[in-house]
Amino acid sequence: MLKGRRYVRVCLPVLWMFCSASAIGMPQQAAPPTPAANEEADHEALRRLKTAYEEAVRNNRIDALAGHFHPDFHGVMVTGRAVNSFADVQQYWRDIHGLMGEGGSYTTTVNPERSVILGDVALARGTTDDVVKTSDGHEYRFTTLWTATLQRDGGSWKIRSVQGTMDPIANPFVREFAKRTLVRVASGVGAASLILGALMGAVWQRRRAKR
Repeated sequence: MLKGRRYVRVCLPVLWMFCSASAIGMPQQAAPPTPAANEEADHEALRRLKTAYEEAVRNNRIDALAGHFHPDFHGVMVTGRAVNSFADVQQYWRDIHGLMGEGGSYTTTVNPERSVILGDVALARGTTDDVVKTSDGHEYRFTTLWTATLQRDGGSWKIRSVQGTMDPIANPFVREFAKRTLVRVASGVGAASLILGALMGAVWQRRRAKR
């Protein structure tokens, strides 16, 4: 009995020391890093830019975005059209609204993934859900994929580059407006042919009268 008690008195401290040493030697699971406060402020600024873009498109006020574009901006729009300045972006939207007709509307919902911020550069990507309504009552819904690069300039984020893509085949919006563009071109060619024919007829009549 005494031997058993002595065994317990000896083994318990040894067991406690072994467990303590094992706990110290075991790697501790690192807690997930907490984003810096200034990085969260950057993400909030990028979210505000998303909201500003949605409002500008919905209200047909692209001019309101002028201060959010970098002076060296360039990009490729969803139609494959290259834009190399904010003035090009403005002209692009004027052309889009011209195709929709007077009274047409364009709305978009931006669905961004969390941006990657590398110092003064932010890498962003995501999708948009777009709805186009034409003046003749037609409605077109489609989704685009986009990537963008933003650069900090003067304490605020500026859009440095952007590229948008969408399905070029299964896309009713693209098919419809491509058809409308062809019709306009064909109409213009037809009108030009009529004018040219009339001019040539007048010249021929004058020559015939002189003879």
